[in-house]
Amino acid sequence: MHQCRKGFTIIEVLVAAFVIGVAITGLVIGFSNSLTMVEEIREISTADRIAQETMEKLRGGIKMEEIPGTKVVGEVTYTVSVSSSAVEEALTEVTVTVEWESHTGKTLSRSLVTYFTEHGITKD
Repeated sequence: MHQCRKGFTIIEVLVAAFVIGVAITGLVIGFSNSLTMVEEIREISTADRIAQETMEKLRGGIKMEEIPGTKVVGEVTYTVSVSSSAVEEALTEVTVTVEWESHTGKTLSRSLVTYFTEHGITKD
């Protein structure tokens, strides 16, 4: 008469495996992208801190020539450069730029700009 069917067909098993595979792949890619983004944000935060520290050293009276050219934090080498230009007779614009090669191979940079009055920065 009428038999009761138990279990799954091979098609049902393959479709279920495919759906689970797509879901797991999506999760792995999302997790990987998140880790990459976190590392890039960490590098940017470090570069911002280096720029701020450099600017504070300049405000404290250190000469621009005494600013170190590179700073190594972890496995990343940050290159620090300082430039200045006269805006007015007693006002100087100072830019601190920090460049580095990120873990993804991209060259990134961050800059910090401020103004010093005539006696606010040590000049030769």
